[in-house]
Amino acid sequence: MDVHKPIQIPREGMLASVRNRRALVADVSPYCSEGEGQIHWVRLEYMDADGSDVDDLIWEREVSCSLLEPTALPPVERSGPMSGHEFDALQRATRWAALSPCLGLGDNSNASIAIFASPCFGAMQVEDFQLVPLPKAVRMPRISLMLADDVGLGKTVEAGLILSELLLRRRIRRVLILCPAALRKQWQQEMQDKFALSFDVIDRSQTHALQKRLGLDANPWRTFPRIVTSYHYLRQPDVLEQFRSACQQPEGTAQLPWDLLIVDEAHNLMPSNFGEDSDLSKMLRAIAPWFEHKLFLSATPHNGHTRCFSGLLEQLDPVRFTQTSDFTPAMRQRIQEVVVRRLKREINALDEHYPTSPNH
Repeated sequence: MDVHKPIQIPREGMLASVRNRRALVADVSPYCSEGEGQIHWVRLEYMDADGSDVDDLIWEREVSCSLLEPTALPPVERSGPMSGHEFDALQRATRWAALSPCLGLGDNSNASIAIFASPCFGAMQVEDFQLVPLPKAVRMPRISLMLADDVGLGKTVEAGLILSELLLRRRIRRVLILCPAALRKQWQQEMQDKFALSFDVIDRSQTHALQKRLGLDANPWRTFPRIVTSYHYLRQPDVLEQFRSACQQPEGTAQLPWDLLIVDEAHNLMPSNFGEDSDLSKMLRAIAPWFEHKLFLSATPHNGHTRCFSGLLEQLDPVRFTQTSDFTPAMRQRIQEVVVRRLKREINALDEHYPTSPNH
């Protein structure tokens, strides 16, 4: 039997390809419809982590779905065996992938001596100072961290290391990156090139394309698990309402709809010192409660007004901070716990004091 030949009627235990995802058919119930004849209600258990774990659907109404017999073998006679070079490469890749088993299932309190996998799996040279936020974030049960390093010190890399580590430790799954519109493609490309993480860029055209493919009720905020979008796009009333509808959870559900929020150039969403807050600030305040973890990135987090800065910290962590015009000593101590701030001159001074070995 040709393994790629679709089978029309699903059966329990078969492997299915539905909506570009691989799934196992867990249950099938036939029904008789006056207009369509016999149709099949199918429960699928997906085999990846890029969306919902289980889906219930009507098989005959799905587009581009296919089934494979669980015992079918590929037609090996149609292609030659893998070359020795390719087989060795596959073997090395398999061994390398096996190095990320179950990280962080135990106590994270001693994060200073914990093993971190994301620097090893990233496709870039990580500077020593870029590793500082990683243990600080992993040590937090609920991450609220502001990366406020100077321009050019690699805040994107630091955020990517934290994001990748949390994914490897199975602590997060759904991620939203908010950034200026001009940086959307850059964020998507850097996450793919440096961390092998795929993100979908969501805007008006992508939303229309999704609805054209899946139907007018398709919601991109519910469909995609990892998203990059512009905060100017998300602030639009109809888009924000669409996001709200995707975040609605059944009453009594303890789990939040999103796991991690990354806000680049977070100072653009800072509350106002006088008068009414901007639409961007209101948008951030509206969506922040739906995220378990938050990372704010900004090279200029303080605009000279304590009330604005404290308001941004309140949106980052409303438990520790409230908007105020004057910081108490206790609040200043809490700021040290959530803000990572290094200047270029400090890094250059460290390089002069601890010169790098030519063989390093």
